[in-house]
Amino acid sequence: MSLNPVSDHETSGDATPRRPGPRVVEPAARARAPELGSDKQMQTFRMPRELVAFLRSEAERGARDLTGHVLRCLEGIRTYFGLPAAATALLEADRRALGMERLEYLLHVLYHRSLQLREKGPGFDGPSSPDQRRR
Repeated sequence: MSLNPVSDHETSGDATPRRPGPRVVEPAARARAPELGSDKQMQTFRMPRELVAFLRSEAERGARDLTGHVLRCLEGIRTYFGLPAAATALLEADRRALGMERLEYLLHVLYHRSLQLREKGPGFDGPSSPDQRRR
């Protein structure tokens, strides 16, 4: 197993090297980025073109390079998206009590959110909702 530093080059589906455009990362986005070690291992995955296109589009929309975007997503799943330790401990205890794998548990949580949305409507707990303005 070789440890190779990951370069700023990305490859498209046809293995043609492609340099991403200039990265513009806002300070708030930097603060939310997970802290990963500097040692990186080169790993290759085969993915459907549609998935790669989706990932690229999401990365560009967030002004991130593709590798940084994928790392951010995977690290988010691993760390419950940077929630405080007390919250992650509760979520992990709940996940284990339900006997679910991590992705299965995240789907479970999203499904329960969708039930709330069906009952209360989109954005019911957002900053501009009537309940939030009364606080």
